[in-house]
Amino acid sequence: MSTLRPLSVVLALLVGGCGSTAADVRVDAPPVPRVPARMQVAEEVGRLLAPDPAVSKAAERRLISLDGDDRQAFLDYVETLQGERDLRLLNVLDEHHALPAMSVDEQLDFLLWKSARPERFYVMKAQSRLIDLAKKDPDALIARLGRGGPSAEVLGVVLAVSKTTRALPALLERYRFPASQRERAAAAEALGLLAGAERRPRASGSREEIARDAAVLEAWYEEQLAIAAERSSVPPAPAGGEERR
Repeated sequence: MSTLRPLSVVLALLVGGCGSTAADVRVDAPPVPRVPARMQVAEEVGRLLAPDPAVSKAAERRLISLDGDDRQAFLDYVETLQGERDLRLLNVLDEHHALPAMSVDEQLDFLLWKSARPERFYVMKAQSRLIDLAKKDPDALIARLGRGGPSAEVLGVVLAVSKTTRALPALLERYRFPASQRERAAAAEALGLLAGAERRPRASGSREEIARDAAVLEAWYEEQLAIAAERSSVPPAPAGGEERR
């Protein structure tokens, strides 16, 4: 039992049992080091790219809300990632108006991904940019439409809204030989937007009915090509109108 006495004495000293007060105890502790901004950004980007959707989503919100020096620290850090093209990272850069230079195919990949997100704000923004892209480089969107798949639905509407008439053959291909009934319905909607409601094909029907509706659209398309060819062969009128005799 005597071995416990020194321990009791030590404890008494620690709690001030010898008459000392808390004010008499001076603790010299080093200041807590501040985590460098670059390290904080790196950790947040790591969470953004994490496989856990909830962790990634929370990091996305925080990174998008950055401003001032914190925003610049983020952009500086991204510069060190040597061309990282993860779509989640691109989305944060997009919201900061800092997207890197991308090829048309890379832009399509990103905008189609963004247009498939559940947030309506992102969907509307992506579709608007896809319409602009369709006006500048319609062939890229038409080629992607030809592959079919989930992106065919939004691409068909985008090409129809942008009045890209030469997309009609690719849309007819999706209408005649869809990967799913939904794809056919989406193609029918786009064809109606492009060729007019009176030529809108049915979203479902027998093989013969689908073929008849497609034939109507093909005839309309051939007519549009003929009209365009005729217009291009007509010489332009004089700039000042007809000359007076």
